[in-house]
Amino acid sequence: MATTDRLFAGSIPEIYDRFLVPLIFEPYARDLAQRLAATKAERVLETAAGTGVLTRAMASRLPAQASISATDFNRPMLD
Repeated sequence: MATTDRLFAGSIPEIYDRFLVPLIFEPYARDLAQRLAATKAERVLETAAGTGVLTRAMASRLPAQASISATDFNRPMLD
């Protein structure tokens, strides 16, 4: 069985960001980043970061010295 059906490449990350992020993930990201900011976290590991909607939300709410490491199994989503 080919594995290309599991690869979010080409225009998929752009479509994901344009349609799915605002509809599904952005409200969740804002809420989670706000909750995390209340903990005054200094180091965060984000897995399955996708196109980075939560990463960006955390970066805007956490202290400047906070360190965020974001990863995703599917490299094109991070590019």
